[in-house]
Parts: sequence; structure tokens; C-alpha cells
Amino acid sequence: MKNIIVIMGVSGAGKSTVAEALSKSIHLPYLDADDFHSKANLMKMSSGTPLTDDDRWPWLASIVEHILNAHRSEFILACSALKQSYRDYLSQRLSITWVFLDITEHEATARLANRKQHYMQASLIQSQLATLEIPKNAIEINATDKLSSIVSRIELQLKKDSGHFHQN
Repeated sequence: MKNIIVIMGVSGAGKSTVAEALSKSIHLPYLDADDFHSKANLMKMSSGTPLTDDDRWPWLASIVEHILNAHRSEFILACSALKQSYRDYLSQRLSITWVFLDITEHEATARLANRKQHYMQASLIQSQLATLEIPKNAIEINATDKLSSIVSRIELQLKKDSGHFHQN
């Protein structure tokens, strides 16, 4: 079974930043779910149109297939995973530790407004928050904390919760 730490939440929560920092800290490869979006999905989001379930299922399937076909057994994945049904789908074939980055609409919108040359429109935060189903079994982190504090807290929780991640 592939062991995955998924850093999840809405756009602007800092998923990629946290996943990259955690990756460097515990020496596990990092994947960004955004890299698996189809051109059609990217165009939709760039135009300010929210993705539907029909847009997301093939995207999630491509992530799972990539991980299952990889030679590595452990990854850190930055992925919105907004709905429980998406998390259930990912968990069917992968052993996952969920890390939920909690952020307010105001803060997420402000962060996205400061991003340059990113496909995700700040106007989509509201639709993402409406879609978000708060995970029940996740390490919950305040996304506005300092990055070093976030990474330390995740590492501490991983050590408490499971022995199956190889941490250096």
C-alpha cells in the first residue's frame, strides 16, 4: 500500500507551500495535484468557472494512477480534496494521512489576489468553501500560522499517529 500525506484545503490555504516545506523536512517526494489537471480544467478555472464533479473525477483518477505506478511508496500530496467522496475515492487505493489547512474566505481571497500568473481566480474561493466538507479524521492546522510552526506541528502529529512514514 502506498502511504500518502495529503495537505488539503481550499485555494490560498498554502497547500503547495506547506507540502514543499514538509517534503524537505522529512525527505519525502512532493506531488502537486494541480499538475494533474487537464487543459480543459485549467481553462475553466482561469475563466472563473468552478469545476464540477465531472471535471474532478478524471483528475483524481490520474493522481491515483500516477502514485500507484510510481516506484516510491511514500509521497506528500498537495490536493484540495474538498468533498468526503473525493477523500473516500483517494483512500480506496492509498493509505492516507489527511492534513487540513483551515483558512477564512477573507484570508484565502487576499492570498490569491497577491498571486501573479496563477490560473485560480480569487472569485472561486466562495465556491470552494461552499463545496468544502470539513474532514473528520484529519490533522487540523490554522493555515495562517507561521510555516515553520505548521511543519513542526504536522511532524509531531505524524510521529504520534503513525509509525509507517519514514522520517529522517
